[in-house]
Amino acid sequence: MPLSDEQLREELSRLDGEPADALETEQLEFKEWNPGPERMKAQLRQLREAAVAFANAGGGHIVLGVRDRKRTRADAIQNLDPLDTRSLRKGIYDGTEPHILVEISELLEPEGRLYAIRVPRGFTVHTTMDGMAKVRVGRETRPLTGSGLRALVTNRGAVDYTAEILPEIEPADLDSRQIPRLRNAILENSERSALAELPERELLEALGLTRDRKVTRAAALLLGGDGDPKFASPKRELILLRMRDDINYSNRLDLNGPLLETLDRAREFIEFSPRLYTVNVESYRQLEIPDLSWAVAREAILNALMHREYFQRQSSYLHLYPTRAEFSSPGGFIGGVSPGNILRHGPERRNPLLADVFQMIGFVNRAGMGVDRMYMELLRQGKGRPEYRDSAESVQLVIPTEVNPDFVRFAREEEQAERALDLDGLIILHGMTQRGALNAREAGEMLQQPWQEAQPKLAQLRERGYLVPAGSGRGAPYRLAPGPARRLNAQLRSEDQNWVNTEELKLRLLRILRERGRLTNAEVRAISGYSRAQAREFMATLREEGQVALVGRGRAAHYVPAGDE
Repeated sequence: MPLSDEQLREELSRLDGEPADALETEQLEFKEWNPGPERMKAQLRQLREAAVAFANAGGGHIVLGVRDRKRTRADAIQNLDPLDTRSLRKGIYDGTEPHILVEISELLEPEGRLYAIRVPRGFTVHTTMDGMAKVRVGRETRPLTGSGLRALVTNRGAVDYTAEILPEIEPADLDSRQIPRLRNAILENSERSALAELPERELLEALGLTRDRKVTRAAALLLGGDGDPKFASPKRELILLRMRDDINYSNRLDLNGPLLETLDRAREFIEFSPRLYTVNVESYRQLEIPDLSWAVAREAILNALMHREYFQRQSSYLHLYPTRAEFSSPGGFIGGVSPGNILRHGPERRNPLLADVFQMIGFVNRAGMGVDRMYMELLRQGKGRPEYRDSAESVQLVIPTEVNPDFVRFAREEEQAERALDLDGLIILHGMTQRGALNAREAGEMLQQPWQEAQPKLAQLRERGYLVPAGSGRGAPYRLAPGPARRLNAQLRSEDQNWVNTEELKLRLLRILRERGRLTNAEVRAISGYSRAQAREFMATLREEGQVALVGRGRAAHYVPAGDE
């Protein structure tokens, strides 16, 4: 809780006998003040850093005009000349991000004049305009980095930074050229097309971009004019680079305008002169697949813009390398999301208002299906799964851009034959082409699910003829069946082929047995090509598995489906 004037005076009374630095707490700091103009810039910087530190803690007071290391009030209290408190408030406000609006009051003590600066608790994490983040811990002001920064961001994640009202910006300051772009986005993408017909003022209110004609930060991000100093900030900057190699780039585009315009210009950059992969499909037709499609890039960019940490001044980036695309945006994952569960975790929104606006204009799905769509598109294009990397400061998304033409043809043929695979099926089959075999635990890791949920999905793919078990028992791995393996150009080792042949024979025998109702040893030998002993051993395995039963003895002995004996 902030200190009252009476409580401040009680602390000041202790200056008779105790130095000021001994009286400082997590909510109170004393500062000497030099009124000379040569010291003003440095002292104002120190005030901003102190204000940031208190705002990032629980709020507090900075008392100006108290010397350290003095043991009497007469020596400690400076008796300041009147200060321009309005300029001080503005200097702190302009030099902090998000802006901190402090209260400054004059304290008249018998020994002279002091000033008390009350700093409110921040609604999010604050920095100076130089990007310096600090926090008050006990009597100390400490840099706020790494895990401390991440923890504070997470703990204050319930407050929406993009919903903050910006008193220094009027609706007239917004770029009027963006309103038609906003209307077109609604008409092209949203089910709520009636929004596009509203007058400008009502449209901005309906989207939540303004409240009672006051501009939110989301409106500034989406509609703030390019080149207007009120809106210039690395926070909404997206930098795109097409790389020749890991060091040198051939093309670069820096975007720091309204986010709606940024999306359009990013699309132009990505679709201009892409690397194209040609895949021969049915009837001598060819598919041209770009290294990075806009469908994938759009999901990645929208996620970066919606979920980035806007209090940090770093830019977002896309590096498009010859074999991969790397997206990075400031701020780590929140709300329990991690690289290992992002495919299954429910949506967590760091910037709810901005996310709501993107949802209302039809750019994103509120159900959090963007990651699913990106996975599906990449796999259908034969590129594999994306990889997420997380740190306290940023999230990085790595997207493969090279194409496996065999997988493209396979997925397309299955769709045309009305056997389209769902996302889980595509993930498993693509994993098979990379690893050769997967057990339930390994499949679960790829699907980001427990192995108990992955096991039935492996079994379903086996029933559909895509997989065969490469062993017995619950933990046995699965491999591609021969037909899919040939179509996917996946090479099987000789021992794998033996397992495949055995499994194919088992499935064939069981199918014939169900059709005929019974099989003799001679019929089993005719179907399998086995000797008498081999056929007997093979059928004994099926009996142990509980799939068949032996009925009769001697010449009358025959096999029936289990349960029919």
